[in-house]
Amino acid sequence: MNTITKVALGLLLFVSTLSGEPEVTRTNEPNPAENQSKKPQTKVYQELYEDTETGQIYSKPGPNRVKVEYNRPLSNGNATTLPDAFAHRPDDTAKEKLTIYGRIQFRGVSGSEDSLYSNGHRDFNNVDWNFRRLRLGAQYENDWWGTNIQLRLENMLNRPDIVQTTSTLNYLDANGRPATTSYVSNTRLKDNRGYIHEAFGYAKIPYAGLRFVFGQLPTQFSREYLQSSANFVTLERSMIVNAIPQFDHGVMIQATPLKELDHKWERYLQVSLMVSNGKGGGGDYGTGRRQDLTTANRYGAINTSPMYYARAQVNVFGGLKRESDGKMVNWQEGEEIFQREIKWSLGAGYLQTQNLITPALYVPEYTPGTTSGIQLLTSQGSNPDRGSLDANGNPNFLVQNSVPTLARPKMGLVGHTYDTTFTYKGIYLSGAYTKFGGAASNDLYGYHGTIGYNIPFLDRYYIMPLLKYEYIQGDFNRNGKVDPTDSLRVYWAGLNLFGDKHHFKAQLYYQILGNQFDVNPNTGNSMPIDDRRVYLQFQANFWTGVVSPEAYSYRPN
Repeated sequence: MNTITKVALGLLLFVSTLSGEPEVTRTNEPNPAENQSKKPQTKVYQELYEDTETGQIYSKPGPNRVKVEYNRPLSNGNATTLPDAFAHRPDDTAKEKLTIYGRIQFRGVSGSEDSLYSNGHRDFNNVDWNFRRLRLGAQYENDWWGTNIQLRLENMLNRPDIVQTTSTLNYLDANGRPATTSYVSNTRLKDNRGYIHEAFGYAKIPYAGLRFVFGQLPTQFSREYLQSSANFVTLERSMIVNAIPQFDHGVMIQATPLKELDHKWERYLQVSLMVSNGKGGGGDYGTGRRQDLTTANRYGAINTSPMYYARAQVNVFGGLKRESDGKMVNWQEGEEIFQREIKWSLGAGYLQTQNLITPALYVPEYTPGTTSGIQLLTSQGSNPDRGSLDANGNPNFLVQNSVPTLARPKMGLVGHTYDTTFTYKGIYLSGAYTKFGGAASNDLYGYHGTIGYNIPFLDRYYIMPLLKYEYIQGDFNRNGKVDPTDSLRVYWAGLNLFGDKHHFKAQLYYQILGNQFDVNPNTGNSMPIDDRRVYLQFQANFWTGVVSPEAYSYRPN
């Protein structure tokens, strides 16, 4: 410890003493009245500066140096291997571990005559108010392990669906003629929609930022699925990401390997490897009270083919900088728009499974009003390892290519995605390209791009106009060619108002689904439908308890 460091620590101890409790007159002092009559001395503070890379203390400003605040530690001693970059941080996190958090996203939607948000009589004749997200959870972390649990309260708002079994009874009526009647023989509640949004624990390994994670956690594939919905710059995640589950049950290893080369490079690269059941978490794709692979009553088949994920993300100019002390923290998608320095992140993801079994997805924001939904991928049927059997129990070769056969018993899937985000002084660019292959893929691919400009005003407010375009294509009806209904386009124009960054914001968006799901009565050919929507969404997001989320490596989705 050099001389300047010793001097700095001495000054801090002196200032801490001066800024403590007011002095109390002591009875053993020779002349208390004289002491009381003295004027209080003026407190003198020596300005100190901390090097954000080395932690060294200096008495003068310079490169990579930030002013030391006396009401917080000199360095963030409990910073985790992959800290967050969220706003509103307490000054001292050294002894504080628990965070309680919650989020409300409340929106109104109105649509044109052919959209889902109209009664079919005229355009924009109704507003559908709803909770898009309603979340509550908690996080805990200490020096070597942590855990996170989040509830999906919007699923609790909706009543459970009723399942009824109807039977037919044959009998003779009063005139002796055969008659039938139907009656309900069994009634039960459907399995819950999934109130547990995510629940996982993790252990931190003191090498290369390694972290072992287990439980129901985000799938490590697309950038948008790893982004918290609290930080959305656009209104919704893109259509292509809905092809796979957002959450799943499994285990994961994360690392920042460049940390071992030089701590200055720690935030430039993050790698994730994950293996999961591939059937989705309870909150999105999962159904029932059990999510394991061998539960036979799920999807009508026993399937023991896990899904493997791998993802790497490179932050070209490093991670993000915290406002409190200028330290570099890990990339958090959506937070970069508030930083004026140039920031650029590149990512790539991979997934693979032998047997794909997921239910057909219904996403209202992307479902045309003239159809019940689009199945982006072909889900595996029953008896996945034997293929389809005929009425006599023999292999059935006369089936369409969306059904397993003896020659094609496994409907596998391989996925690749490449994504990026760039921002500089309010300019925002983001996009991704995703492609799937394998028997279950429907040859699906898609891309999307977003451009915007974030404008600060009145010190704490931002207004951000943006445009987004999405395109996907696949052989959804599996007829060996691309039909007009196999290509889907979505256009977005939006305006974000950030009242407190992502903590409180309002979002106004106009959406056009430019898809050909209508039929020309003269030619019988597909034609575009008039499907336009207007969204107005408000978000309120809070973190409380005793530590802020920037101390954590993971923010809930």
